[in-house]
Amino acid sequence: MTIARLGYLGLQPQEAEAWKSFGSDLLGAMSVEGEGDSVYLKIDDHPFRLVVDKGEEDKLAFVGWEVDDAASYEQTIAALEAYGSIVTRGDEAGAKKRCVREYCVSADPAGNPFEVYYGRTGVGGEFKSPQGVSGFVTGDMGLGHYVVPAPNIDETHEFYKTVLGFGDSDDLTLPPPTEGAPEMRIVFMHAGNPRHHSIALFNFPVASGCVHLMFEVQNIDEVGACMDRMEAAHIPLMSTLGRHANDMMLSFYPIGPGGCVVEYGCGGLQLNLDTFQPTKSTVADIWGHAYAPVDV
Repeated sequence: MTIARLGYLGLQPQEAEAWKSFGSDLLGAMSVEGEGDSVYLKIDDHPFRLVVDKGEEDKLAFVGWEVDDAASYEQTIAALEAYGSIVTRGDEAGAKKRCVREYCVSADPAGNPFEVYYGRTGVGGEFKSPQGVSGFVTGDMGLGHYVVPAPNIDETHEFYKTVLGFGDSDDLTLPPPTEGAPEMRIVFMHAGNPRHHSIALFNFPVASGCVHLMFEVQNIDEVGACMDRMEAAHIPLMSTLGRHANDMMLSFYPIGPGGCVVEYGCGGLQLNLDTFQPTKSTVADIWGHAYAPVDV
């Protein structure tokens, strides 16, 4: 049993409606119709990959991990319950909102919410970017990746490996962010597909529950065009353009509504899971990615 791919993300910012223009006008996603006042963003043939609902505080609401079939779904629930996790099976209304056959809700040892589902429905619709983006890199690798806080990083890391079946990709250690603080550590993990990582764990708390989320496009020109759109709209950046050392992603980090950081990049490393050996590193970037203080 293993998680196959990252399927969807749900955000609950206070500025939910602002995500419609940020997603379509700047990221190049399609804003599509959905239930109620929710903002649905589509980036491929799936009905949506990101759903945004208005919340009382800016936070990550849910994350959908896809398994390949009903048997894998039941095996995952059994593994979670054997670990001692609280698992709640979703209802028909929730499944309809997510466009899935069945789903369940749980949380990791750091308290980060996640869902497991199988049978995405409504797949096959055309994606046509309002900004002319040629395509996002998804397919069997699913949505890009996201990074979550895990101050209890060893316990949370072991949970994703032994209970959900993730594999290690890289264990990155960086100097402390301030004097007297511990070293920063980010553990990158892959699901059952070639994407270098679909989740990463960060050993510091983050109030929103999401350090950043990532969308991958086809080439550097798409990244550059998005940079131009962000600059024209006066969107602040958490990080300038650069290339990561572990997954080779060339990317930059604009700050979306509610302070949600988005990595927008291309050229991410794809693994041969039969031969890949996990790495340990102390260098985050080959070049660039200057992190600047911003007023969000």
